Amino acid sequence: MLFTGRLSVLAACVVTALGLAVCQPARALDPHTALDDYNHTIWTARNGAPGEIRTMAQTPDGWLWLASADGLYRYDGVRFERYALPGTPAMPRNRIFRLLARPNGDLWIGYTVGGLSVLHPDGRLEDVDNSLHSPIGPIGGLAIDDDGSVWAAANAGVYHYAKGAWTAIDMGAGWLSSNGISMLLDQYGRLWVADGKGVYLLDRARGVFERRPQSGIHGSLIQSPDGRIWTADAGEVRLVDTPPVARLRPRAAFYGQATSRWAGQFDQDGNLWALACPVGVCQVAGAGQMRQPLLLPAQLATGRLVQPWQLSAQSVNTVLEDREGDIWIASQAGLDRLRNNKLSPVHVAGNANYFSMARDGDSDGAAWAADPDSGALWHLSRDGVPALEPGVYAHVIANDRDGALLLAGKRTIERRFHGTVQTIALPPDRSGKAADLTVIGMLDDGKVLWMTALETGLMAYEDGQWRARSAFNLPPKIFLASAAARGQLWLGLGDGAMTLYDNGKLTRYDASALGLASGIFPRTELIVSGDKGTGMLKDGTFRVLQAADPDVLRNISGLAITGDGDHWFNGGKGIVLVRGQDWRDVVADPGRSLRYQLFDVLEGYPGRASLDNRLPTVLDSGNGRLWFRATGGIVRIDTGKLAINRIAPRVAILRVNTPQGSRTAMAGLQLPPGSQAFNIEFTAPGLRQPEGMRFQYRLGGVDGAWQTAGARRTAFYTNVAPGQYQFAVRAVNEDGVASAGETGLPLTIAPTMVQTLWFKLLCLLAAAAVAYGLYRYRVRRVTAALARTLQVRMDERERIARTLHDTILQSVQAIILRVHALGRDLPGGSATRATLEALLTQADRTVAEGRDQVHELRRASGAGVPALVAAAGEELTQLYPGMRFDLRVDDAYAAWSPEIDEELGEIAREAMRNAFRHSGGDTVTVDIVHQHGTLQVRIADNGKGMATAAQADGERARHWGLTGMRERAARIGATLAITSVPGAGTTVSVALKRSRKA
Repeated sequence: MLFTGRLSVLAACVVTALGLAVCQPARALDPHTALDDYNHTIWTARNGAPGEIRTMAQTPDGWLWLASADGLYRYDGVRFERYALPGTPAMPRNRIFRLLARPNGDLWIGYTVGGLSVLHPDGRLEDVDNSLHSPIGPIGGLAIDDDGSVWAAANAGVYHYAKGAWTAIDMGAGWLSSNGISMLLDQYGRLWVADGKGVYLLDRARGVFERRPQSGIHGSLIQSPDGRIWTADAGEVRLVDTPPVARLRPRAAFYGQATSRWAGQFDQDGNLWALACPVGVCQVAGAGQMRQPLLLPAQLATGRLVQPWQLSAQSVNTVLEDREGDIWIASQAGLDRLRNNKLSPVHVAGNANYFSMARDGDSDGAAWAADPDSGALWHLSRDGVPALEPGVYAHVIANDRDGALLLAGKRTIERRFHGTVQTIALPPDRSGKAADLTVIGMLDDGKVLWMTALETGLMAYEDGQWRARSAFNLPPKIFLASAAARGQLWLGLGDGAMTLYDNGKLTRYDASALGLASGIFPRTELIVSGDKGTGMLKDGTFRVLQAADPDVLRNISGLAITGDGDHWFNGGKGIVLVRGQDWRDVVADPGRSLRYQLFDVLEGYPGRASLDNRLPTVLDSGNGRLWFRATGGIVRIDTGKLAINRIAPRVAILRVNTPQGSRTAMAGLQLPPGSQAFNIEFTAPGLRQPEGMRFQYRLGGVDGAWQTAGARRTAFYTNVAPGQYQFAVRAVNEDGVASAGETGLPLTIAPTMVQTLWFKLLCLLAAAAVAYGLYRYRVRRVTAALARTLQVRMDERERIARTLHDTILQSVQAIILRVHALGRDLPGGSATRATLEALLTQADRTVAEGRDQVHELRRASGAGVPALVAAAGEELTQLYPGMRFDLRVDDAYAAWSPEIDEELGEIAREAMRNAFRHSGGDTVTVDIVHQHGTLQVRIADNGKGMATAAQADGERARHWGLTGMRERAARIGATLAITSVPGAGTTVSVALKRSRKA
């Protein structure tokens, strides 16, 4: 069964997901169900079950404990697990003879060679009595008294364990040593013990056991639900004569699951399950309500499992009823479970896949079924018991608008209603002759009775006569039909369309999204199903319904709506139950996902909904009884007695698996370094239908929301960083009862060396050191490149200086000497000589200036930018006396390297020469500012501004001043900017960051 509602915390006795407001107790196996019709599951070694199971018990957390010669096993409904103490490979002792579960969660363990232990819910194993010092051997009967002391019955007698010591109880000479020893603490606090010969009752006042005088009672002590005590042995069950009490009480609620019994057991409804009668299992329904003192199961049995193929083995050892009402039978070869199905089979002869069904208008809750192959008519009682109607042939049956039963025979249709019978003669065949017809369908729309026969096709009975199809305005290719209001039919056509026939008027709707129709259900909403899905007609359009599993809504061929609004669909995966409120939610919003409950093979559904004869496959016969026709037969359900599993699951987190190994889940769990990928195993013991258990989990810090696991019992994680986390898991059982809260597991993932904080800090420091080293390396590279560039320039300057000195200046000096020689030959006082002397004076001055330039080329002055600028300003004001020069230096100025100062000075002097020569203004201003590690030199004039073309191109033809300035700036990594506004002057700005200093 699949429950698709969201997991939420529900009270244990309220199942809101199923719309039930009252808590129903877990039911035992229905005594009205034949033993073969129970859900019977067998586990053997092939399924992991242990063999030679000697005793069983179920603790309150739901675990089923099995004791065998191979050790202690536990079972959650899915997997058998050989139990080992946390952190150990196995139990200290494995040969176990007796188990007893307590309501507080303790599991008491008696060993084959003697000794007694108690396994606590937290996993601690406490030795109450070590076999090496035990005065008793294997414990056959065990009871824990109200004061916590222990009573044990063995072959050697009866013992009481209190205050850390055993005390032997004198049982007298009549104590019979045998394996048939049992012990029982009843609901009144009375302690009973039985051996192979008699039954004893403890006299607490005297501290002795008194043998009951009743003869013939011996064997295993068992209790019926009303609290009476019986003994079961040797094929008979005898009532024990007990002392009278002031007020009768039923047996303890925990009785059934506390321990298994080796001879027999009464379930919660009083049914007796007797073992070895003489082999296998016998069921005696209602035996616990019988008043006779002697029961013989072999003679009273209402059901038997005695054949080899009916059980895991014919040699059965013990029987137990779990908290959910299921019966468990342990044998030498494995384990068997018997439980109720929600669906009960109806055993009718014939191929039910082709049956037709109808209500019994005279008996509320009963139904009829007709077999077209044989013509047999079956009456199905309210309890599903079929009875063949003698002397009646019915190929197909239906109900008319009033609820009357229509039976189509070979030549007539018989109408039965409230004791009256009417007969309608069938029409002749297509040739007009009276003949036997094979009717395959009937439909009453309140105005016309429609009938289809193989020999005549579709015909209509109206106003006392039969009419052919051609007399009506019907569309072609009708595949499926359903009656609506009076005179109305909904028709599913072969082309995927849906047509409303309304007293001759046709209205067509597109239903192609649903596929070929399998069911048409005109209710409050028109619901149509096909091989693609199910939808409803809303605002003239078919809206396809959504579901978690879309296949559950395909090929719905039957629908019943009970008085509470619940919708019961019969489809390709089984019976789909949609509660009334959930359906109303979908009607309001067809786009939302439909909440549903699926009854499939796990609840006794045989196959899938029948489609072959195109007849409805669900019948509501009243009083909450529904009948479903499937490919494997007919099943029924009484919705008023729908038993739910009210036991809230208890989630257990089992272990955490990492690449380094598996670790038991416990508080303070720390996973080893490198456990970024791991999985967490969990479960919720549920023995009735573990396949229907659903889980959600969440790892805090990783999962933002609850993760849906479905039936999967493992959570998988990868790439989880080291740290502390909280894992939580919750569950809901097959009937929607949720676990009370969530089960959590705090865990820590230890970091690897490379994930530790100190390692990350070291990596950060190393990265910082590498970055700083790279920075220093880059600075050195840049500095070296700049130095190489300046050295090349210096070498070039020296070459130019040598060229000037060795060629041009020497040549000019030679010319001056020759002109001097020539001038001396001229007469003194002549105008020509005076002119030559003036020219020679100018030439000498030019040579002197050339030598000065050579000197400047050969070495940097080191005077700094302000000095270079000031000297240039002084020279330029002498050449241009009409202009004024102003120099302003920031106090924060600091000299750079001589090479850089030289370049900056040359840029400034070139800009000043341009301003003095070409600006046409009267003032040139130079500002030297040093701020925020940047040196900026600005040269501004108030002249006419620079021509647009020169500003764009950077130079006039055959003039290279601006180009040289840009080249000098690029060599030292400075930024050069020129701004000029016509009529408002020009500003040249050069900036150099301190970090680029050579």
